[in-house]
Amino acid sequence: MLRRHYLFILTIYSLITTNSWAQTRYVLYGNYKVLPPSYNTVAIFHVDFDTTLHVGSAVGPGRPIGYESDRPLVRSVRYGMKLIASEEAYDAGQYADAAKVLEEAARAEPGNPFITYQLARSLYRLEDREHAYPLYVKLVEQLDKAMPAADSVLTVDVWFVEAYWKLATLNLDMADWPNAIHNMARFMAAADPQFYEKTLLHEQMLGYLTESFYHLNDREMCQFYYAETLRRFPKNQYVKQYQALGKPQPPAKTPVRPKTAKR
Repeated sequence: MLRRHYLFILTIYSLITTNSWAQTRYVLYGNYKVLPPSYNTVAIFHVDFDTTLHVGSAVGPGRPIGYESDRPLVRSVRYGMKLIASEEAYDAGQYADAAKVLEEAARAEPGNPFITYQLARSLYRLEDREHAYPLYVKLVEQLDKAMPAADSVLTVDVWFVEAYWKLATLNLDMADWPNAIHNMARFMAAADPQFYEKTLLHEQMLGYLTESFYHLNDREMCQFYYAETLRRFPKNQYVKQYQALGKPQPPAKTPVRPKTAKR
């Protein structure tokens, strides 16, 4: 049986409060992270937390509070070697081979999240979004069902943190703004900022949040992410069309979204 480690983290309602402009009731916490409406807690799974820390402990900047739990040595009794072969092909940029080697495994073990995840990310890199999207949706649904359910708790699994980001970009392509924000929120909750801050992925994430809130007509949140994007990445041009000085309106011309950062 897999060990599950989790921590409930109460979020802080300090940056955005209810007002006449905040229509969608999203909440900011930390420096730039966001929680969707009705959530007030984050549950992070598959993390071994620092047992020397206690409630109320002060944590200095950059100090990790935990580490990703070890993944099981055997992720599939029958297809374990094929899974490894797919990962090696993926790392070598051979995405077609990475996907092909798992076709049989995916049919035989549709409930295996490790196989679903690896096949989905391979198809994503092949730009086969039509087949990658339902696999990511199925994966996230599997992860959610494996975790304790609570309406006010946003659950994330650090073993599959990349999947939340990839699914968010697919939501963006479909103009599914609420789910795009929801999955970016999951990514930000679980991903280690030390590995993505000041990178292209970080710049894209802030820009995409600006875009999403623009289309949701949430002036307050759009302005926040617009300013945050340019504060951290002053040369960014993508968010300029979303400068929400008044009530946002759809742009006259659909912008070209930058190519997703490679992960």
